[in-house]
Amino acid sequence: MRDALVFNGASNLDFQDIRTNVIRIPEVVMRIREAQQIWDSLATTSLDLANFIASEDSVFLGHIKLKAFATAVVQVGLLDRYLKSNKLPEYVVGTINGDSPLLVALGKITFQEMVEQSSAVTGVAGRPVPAASGGFELPVLAGVQLCEYGIFRRNEKGDFHRQNSDSREIERMLVELAEENDVTKLALIGPGNTISKRIQDLTSREIQVLESIDMDPMLSWFWSNLRADRLAVAN
Repeated sequence: MRDALVFNGASNLDFQDIRTNVIRIPEVVMRIREAQQIWDSLATTSLDLANFIASEDSVFLGHIKLKAFATAVVQVGLLDRYLKSNKLPEYVVGTINGDSPLLVALGKITFQEMVEQSSAVTGVAGRPVPAASGGFELPVLAGVQLCEYGIFRRNEKGDFHRQNSDSREIERMLVELAEENDVTKLALIGPGNTISKRIQDLTSREIQVLESIDMDPMLSWFWSNLRADRLAVAN
């Protein structure tokens, strides 16, 4: 029986009330401030990242690169909070190109490097990343490269290495982990849990799917004041 940490690419930052709540989490606030300092030192355009995250849906959803950048910054903050009470499990799954909190979690890049290399800062789409199982490269659409997901496993020395996988969808990768590697518990870095039902539909195994915010008793307030439709979508 093994655990996996999953960076939920389809985070629910699409909703303003969820964004308003997430920027109240101290670790997220710290990462937003850090990202703001890096942005101010590098970018040629001005941005108030906290205000952008808290902006109306039409504004937030209308800027694809900034949305991806903001989501990555938020997820690194949520990762910081998760790691205060938990260790990285044997498996970690998430996007490996573009704005990638997973690479920060594994120490492959620093948070500063993630910000500096973001297409939101540079204005240039990220370099195509070849799949582990071949030379396939993901296309770039509207200046934003499609997400490529990867599975990483910790070896006996404590180092994480990417596993070969024929799957390109994150749900399929998680089913693969469940059925071939005996992974029975998934902890999601959200916010929100949008993959639980799909995972259960795809595998006959019982898999426990938990969202990192739900795992934190100090964040019990997070979902309590959200509209019912938001809560339904998130969970």
